[in-house]
Amino acid sequence: MVQDADQVSARSAEALDLMVTHLFDAVRYSNQMSSLDGEVQKMEKQSESRLEALDEVVKELGATLERLSQTVEADYASQLQHQVMEFVDAAVDQAKARERDASARDLSEVDAKAELEKTKAVKSMESYLIASPLPLVDRVLTVKLKDSGYSAEVRYACKGEVGYTFSLSTQNSKFFHSGFTFAQMGRRPMLPVELQRTWIKKEPSPRYERLDRYVLVSAEASERHIIAEFQNEETGAKVRIASASADGESIPSVEYTEEDRTTNVTTDTGLNRFLDSKDLSSSIGILKAELLSLERSKAALKELTVGGDDLMESLDFASFLRTVLKLMGREFRAVVQSIGSKSLKTKGGELSLSSINERVSLLGQNSAIVRETLGLKP
Repeated sequence: MVQDADQVSARSAEALDLMVTHLFDAVRYSNQMSSLDGEVQKMEKQSESRLEALDEVVKELGATLERLSQTVEADYASQLQHQVMEFVDAAVDQAKARERDASARDLSEVDAKAELEKTKAVKSMESYLIASPLPLVDRVLTVKLKDSGYSAEVRYACKGEVGYTFSLSTQNSKFFHSGFTFAQMGRRPMLPVELQRTWIKKEPSPRYERLDRYVLVSAEASERHIIAEFQNEETGAKVRIASASADGESIPSVEYTEEDRTTNVTTDTGLNRFLDSKDLSSSIGILKAELLSLERSKAALKELTVGGDDLMESLDFASFLRTVLKLMGREFRAVVQSIGSKSLKTKGGELSLSSINERVSLLGQNSAIVRETLGLKP
């Protein structure tokens, strides 16, 4: 589908607005967190130096008292040295305790500030990525049955080797807050799993399994495919259904497993003629649509990688900003050039050169590359 220039420009403007607001905030907060982490390391070294200085005082005083024994009577010098060092050791121990308490208190305050900046940085990055602002290559949604409920997540793959994952909330889902069955959707697909001979008919007849009695244990879905695994909780039998098609018209592949025997119903020439592929395709299509609808319930950002590097661990969001500028800088520059003396309305508000410049100025040393990429005057 070809998009006209206005559509591309509007999309680029929205993406620029998201970067200027949420991504810039993520970079600012992560930089502040790094600065506070550096302050913590500095404070720890200073405290360690003060403790070492106290030990050095004790050592120097001991050496002085040793020299005293050379000028006064040895017994008197030994007694004096013992008395003095006993007092000094007690005083130094008290000084060390006060230093450790004061250092721990100060470090705790700075750690709390750093943790707050980290939380704000991650939440800002969530706000940025939740709108899917980057050129998308693929997205895959997965659900797994766990403790009678489903854990779910959606993984995005973008250009520039960017990948990120959101956990999804299922508690308010109509179908996926607990064990899902086709019966919940009013569907009762039947699956032929075995041919049986009877004394009534010479031709073998199929034994069917009612799939509405099977619970979904895991699934993976994208725009182009779905793979779903079901299990009969009473018998332990399993069904695996896979479908891959851009138009949703493909015949699904079905495997049935009972004990140690697996049957591919789709390729089994005796069984596949009894398989209602149209009904099964319709059922799995509805399931796929419901699964993909979970994407609207993003809960938390779990993972963010660029070129395999885990940015949620390092919180190097400045490098992520540079990646975004590399991917979309040309589009952003065109939007900035189109603004001129006016402003552009976006979902988040309005974009103007003055508002962009104000936000860029908050980035400190990272502002230079942004100004250069966007074509902003210093």
